[in-house]
Amino acid sequence: MATRGKLLFPRRATRVVAVAEDKRPFFTSYSTSLWVRFLRFSLRSHKKLEDDLQELGLTPPQFYVLATIGYAGSLPFGEIGAKMLVTVSNLTGIVDRLEDKKFVVRKRDDKDRRVVHVMLTEKGAKLYTSTIPLFEKCVGEIFAGLDKTEQKQLSALLRRLDHEPAAR
Repeated sequence: MATRGKLLFPRRATRVVAVAEDKRPFFTSYSTSLWVRFLRFSLRSHKKLEDDLQELGLTPPQFYVLATIGYAGSLPFGEIGAKMLVTVSNLTGIVDRLEDKKFVVRKRDDKDRRVVHVMLTEKGAKLYTSTIPLFEKCVGEIFAGLDKTEQKQLSALLRRLDHEPAAR
């Protein structure tokens, strides 16, 4: 394949080609490298969770909905979306699939018919209860490389980042 100018990646790459060490792009900002590491860790841990939940016939978003309403009880769509950081339109498909599996039901609010609550069925509550130990085992394996003190330090740092406004 002929090279085109100084493009690092050909427009139609069909195979991975090793790039000489002195030709690799590098980041001048440590925070960019940190973000890349965090992203890589996040994707790898999400994939592990996805694989473990697949055995139960659930996707991570479906599990997050079950866990959110399993912990908090019946919640309106908007609150579930806010807790999961997803839009109501994205949440609709997830809840549709959980409803098809008889894990959740929708119920209109008695006082405000525009508000729709999502609640676990008995089958959904049993699945939630049985899934939590699997989830905790999976997460424990993900963070097994850190001792408890390091896990607490990481938790405090992430909490701080999550609550500080991004620099503009």
